Amino acid sequence: MKNLNDHMGACAGFTLLEVMLAMGIMMITFTSIFMVQNSSINASVKAKRMNYVSMLARQQMTLFEMEFQGKEFNDVKKESSGTFESPYQDYRWKRTVKEIKFPDLGMGQSAKEGESGGKQAADTLGKLVTKFFTAAIREITVTISWKRGPGEQTYTVSSYWVDLNHEFALSE
Repeated sequence: MKNLNDHMGACAGFTLLEVMLAMGIMMITFTSIFMVQNSSINASVKAKRMNYVSMLARQQMTLFEMEFQGKEFNDVKKESSGTFESPYQDYRWKRTVKEIKFPDLGMGQSAKEGESGGKQAADTLGKLVTKFFTAAIREITVTISWKRGPGEQTYTVSSYWVDLNHEFALSE
C-alpha cells in the first residue's frame, strides 16, 4: 500500500491552463485599474486647468472693469489682447467690447394722415428706447486660450455692462 503523502505530492500544483487563466484574469483586472486611475488623473488635470482659466478670465474682467471706471464706452478700446505673466505664460487673453444691436421697439409703422397721435408717439418712444439701449449697453467678452496638443483650446466669458449715466435723448 502506497503512502498517502506520496500520492498527494504527485498531484500538487496547477496545470498550465490554470496558470494562464489566472494570468489573463490578473491582466484584465490590472488593465481596468490602470485605465480608471489614468482617467482620474486626466480629470484632475482638466479640473486644475479649468480652475486656472476661470481665475484668469475673472482677473481680466476685473482689470477691465477698473480700467473702464469713469469712462464712456466710446473712450474704451474695442479690442485688446495679451499674454499673462509667469507662471501663466502659456495662456493668452483677448478682450472685446461689442455694441449690441437691438431690434426696433417702435410700432413698425409711422402714423398716417388721419390716424391718432398716440400711435405716432408710441412709435417715436419705441425708436428712442431702442437708440438708448443700443448706446448704453455693451457685451464684454474675455477669451482665454492655450495650446493643447496640436491645436488650441479656448474658454470664453461674457458680461453685459450698462452705462447708467448715459443720457436719454428725446430726439431721434
